Amino acid sequence: MTTIVYDHKNKQIACDSRLTGGNLIITDSAEKYRANEKGLWFFAGTRADENQLMELEHNDKPEIKPDANALLIKEGKCFLVTFNGDYCSVSENEYNHSIGSGCDFALSAVDLGRTAKEAVEYAITRDTGSGGNVHVYDIEKGKFL
Repeated sequence: MTTIVYDHKNKQIACDSRLTGGNLIITDSAEKYRANEKGLWFFAGTRADENQLMELEHNDKPEIKPDANALLIKEGKCFLVTFNGDYCSVSENEYNHSIGSGCDFALSAVDLGRTAKEAVEYAITRDTGSGGNVHVYDIEKGKFL
């Protein structure tokens, strides 16, 4: 499905570009990020649920819970947007974090001193749902590298 990792020390976020459907690779050129008035979003989960997730605020309880979560970059900080039970949770990341099917591999790689890009590249070698190009966003510079 996805590997997205946030490297808190270096203020970088990296993601793969593989899009899958069941056991099928749809493309290895997907962009898993989008911007709106809230900030820059990096998504894992069902692509069709991204818009719904972007509309939610902390503690919102939607009738239908989106099957997606995200890392949101706003005001120079990284936030995890996910669900705590039935409620949307938006919390600031003050530590390394990762989402998606390759998250365990990527987070472990960052913890062992790899860059965000290297962490996603490593996850791609182990997670069949991750692949393609790796995109890296530098939060302090406010741009993709």
